[in-house]
Amino acid sequence: MLTHRPRAALRRAATGLAVLLGLAVPALSGPARAAEPVTVTLWSWSPVAPTMAAMVAAIEKAHPDIRIRATIQPHTAYFTALKAAAASGTLPDIIGLTPGNYTQQYRPHLLALDAMAKAAWGAGWERHFAPALLAQARLGNPAGDIKFYMLPMEAEVLNLWLDRAAFHAAGIAKPPATFDELVADAAKLRKAGFIGMYQGGATGVFDNWVYMQIAAQTDLKDLLAAEIGKPVWTRPGMIAAATVWGELFTRKVVQDGALAALQYPTGANLFAVGRVGMISLGSWWLQETHLSTDAKLQTMSGYDKFFFPALKAGGAASAPLGGVDVGWGVTKTAAKSPAEARAAAIVLKELISGGGEQVALNQLNDLPAFGGMRPQGTMPPAVRRLYDSYIAELAHAHPHQIGNPVIYQALVSNLQAIGAGTKTPAAAMAAVQAVAEAQGK
Repeated sequence: MLTHRPRAALRRAATGLAVLLGLAVPALSGPARAAEPVTVTLWSWSPVAPTMAAMVAAIEKAHPDIRIRATIQPHTAYFTALKAAAASGTLPDIIGLTPGNYTQQYRPHLLALDAMAKAAWGAGWERHFAPALLAQARLGNPAGDIKFYMLPMEAEVLNLWLDRAAFHAAGIAKPPATFDELVADAAKLRKAGFIGMYQGGATGVFDNWVYMQIAAQTDLKDLLAAEIGKPVWTRPGMIAAATVWGELFTRKVVQDGALAALQYPTGANLFAVGRVGMISLGSWWLQETHLSTDAKLQTMSGYDKFFFPALKAGGAASAPLGGVDVGWGVTKTAAKSPAEARAAAIVLKELISGGGEQVALNQLNDLPAFGGMRPQGTMPPAVRRLYDSYIAELAHAHPHQIGNPVIYQALVSNLQAIGAGTKTPAAAMAAVQAVAEAQGK
């Protein structure tokens, strides 16, 4: 972390970084203290606003020559705003990204980060990240393009969560072990006055993720092939997963009106206040320990996690899916001046391996992507148990992102059509297959 003589550090970084970016370097003269701080603009959906505010404060304290203007919005609103900004040429300097489809959507607006990474962490900088995370960071790149347009800040594992109090009130003793038990538990929860399993069907990424958790049981091999663009959507296991997805609606596992609902903020808020029995989230839910004044959230004693239950009696629950949670891209907006480019590079480093990321980890925003980073301080026993289990699961989690943005959108829209009852699972997967085949030509 760059904590000493920040103005000198900023000035020293100018020539080397600007040369790497192909920018001209103006002469720097006069007292360093007379220079105005450089403003770096940043947009994202994660980390949440209180955590990001603390991260910004830490980075600005270490680098008085930099000011960060951060805007954090819920997932759906953020990506809507980002799309509009890209179209109007008003993107901020740094943007939060997930790997695959979202990174690829904005790749034409992003700088390749290889030179920045080498300047920040030296030759062989890749060793600081797990190979699986680096592979996900480049997911969906055109053939032959091995550059990095986003770098991961944190990683995640997907799973289902349950509210212990809701389960107790509904007379349910443990997480469902089979799909039939999931259906039965949702009915018991509804009868007890809770939403059985909340699904924010209008938040496409969560439709995608629930489907993928199911497909991890029915056809993991083809699911992983589909993520990298292979046209395998009409394979029996992929259609079987779509069929189970449809049954979440027809068997009333998810709430009425699910397709018009948002996972964030609506679903997460309802889960936090005890209105929801089960919900598809992931390791990032641990951040609630630092965001809430509710004891059952602060200690996680009121919650438990489980993987999507076995589709058949005697079967196994879904294998862990995970990888990059949030990463950062630096847009071409940041390259409009050497001063802004070098400031953006310093902020990028702080967000991934410096004081900014340390703040996020201390608040359990999610799991570290940069090697050697870990939360500081003690954790309540239940939180420690959950956190350690996630770290172990991440080590063997399978990827959980679709690389091609066109295929991703086709999958989301067709999953929503299945949920609405306007397409059969076979017809929906055939439509996704046609898109995948066209994209492969």
